[in-house]
Amino acid sequence: MAEDVETSDRVVYTIPTAVALRGVGLGAVGLGLCVIGGTVLIDRDPGRGTMIGIGLMLIVASALALIVLVSGVLRLMGRGARLILDEDGFTNATGPGTGVRRVRWRDVRKVQTDGRFVSVDLAGSKRSLIRTNVLDVTPRQLAQQLRARLNRGHGIRPLR
Repeated sequence: MAEDVETSDRVVYTIPTAVALRGVGLGAVGLGLCVIGGTVLIDRDPGRGTMIGIGLMLIVASALALIVLVSGVLRLMGRGARLILDEDGFTNATGPGTGVRRVRWRDVRKVQTDGRFVSVDLAGSKRSLIRTNVLDVTPRQLAQQLRARLNRGHGIRPLR
């Protein structure tokens, strides 16, 4: 028997904190290594061509590390991929190619899970694909939550 799922509150699923912290760590380490590399390059004082070539590579690597660092910080602050469930429907912002982003419960026809994804079939032969590998929830738990909210949205109440 499935456990009771609360369907009256707004639920926001975001990227797991560990993944966001990994981005912050990788970005900080990368940026630090680029600073160390730049310091060593200036200290060694190689020829002009070598200085320009290695300097450009360090600048590009620093920019990439900074992007990873900022992305990790933004994810820690709640930005980035997320799924919002409320009483009216859901907003799917789990990445590109997910189909319909904002859906009302009355438009949902079927919820099914397949490994890393939860597929939501909608009216008009449309679909919304939720990528659970970027969210802090298992596909099974999310499908259960969606089905409970779908039943509530269609006026179906569990027997007590």
